[in-house]
Amino acid sequence: MAVINIITYYEIRRHSFSVKNNREDVNFRPHIHSDIEILYMRSGKQYITVEDRTYCLNEGDAAVIFPEVNHSYVRKTEEGQPADEILIICSEKIYKTFLADIGNSEPADPIIRAEKISADAKYAFSVIDKSTSADMRLAWIIIVILNLMPCLELEHKKPFPVESISYKIVKYIEENFTEPITIESVAKALSISRSYVSRIFSENVKMNFRRYVGALRAEYAAKLIRTTQDSLTAISENSGFESQSTFNRTFRSIYGVTPREFRRNIEKYYKA
Repeated sequence: MAVINIITYYEIRRHSFSVKNNREDVNFRPHIHSDIEILYMRSGKQYITVEDRTYCLNEGDAAVIFPEVNHSYVRKTEEGQPADEILIICSEKIYKTFLADIGNSEPADPIIRAEKISADAKYAFSVIDKSTSADMRLAWIIIVILNLMPCLELEHKKPFPVESISYKIVKYIEENFTEPITIESVAKALSISRSYVSRIFSENVKMNFRRYVGALRAEYAAKLIRTTQDSLTAISENSGFESQSTFNRTFRSIYGVTPREFRRNIEKYYKA
């Protein structure tokens, strides 16, 4: 696995699986997670960067991103291109029931071109987002994964280099940002020096520690505002902010509005 690139973050997902239909090419910053992620292009074009290489997916192509692999989505135009994409994410609690050894392998090439994808997988991609039943969507996900895996040439996963301590730092923060956390507590948890943690943020993340943690908390708070009816006070506490004023100030610096304004205009921001 490559050394963590600028502002890569470790994504913590709360659900076992998800299916999303994107209607244009998307742009999403570098991230890592423990799930399998699959992108399928029904039509249009999408650029995706996996580790340090960028690929172009066209109609009928798919990308299979293995767990713990740095990846991002790249938009090549300002306003987005006409596209029809299916994005599937499946957690390890599901895929490990039928892919027990996946943690020891990685694809030589994560891209599967249209001509290699089976008719069964193509049919599953065509109907998966139309299924209203969660059980049916999960069944289609399993069909997709089992049909795509034979198309990949798997290699034994290379051991993490020493430099992957940067990955461990980012992952630790992503898993603990809702709790009181400081550079000192991160350093102690990982048995490294405070100055080393500070240097990782200065040289690799290009963002200071406090700003990074604040951005994670604001992002999580925005999700809670969109998906729950919890009070803003409860959301502030559950997101890890030490005070309501810090919550308001940090949230506004990220989103340009206060949490209260964000909630008041939730329909506008949800559609954006």
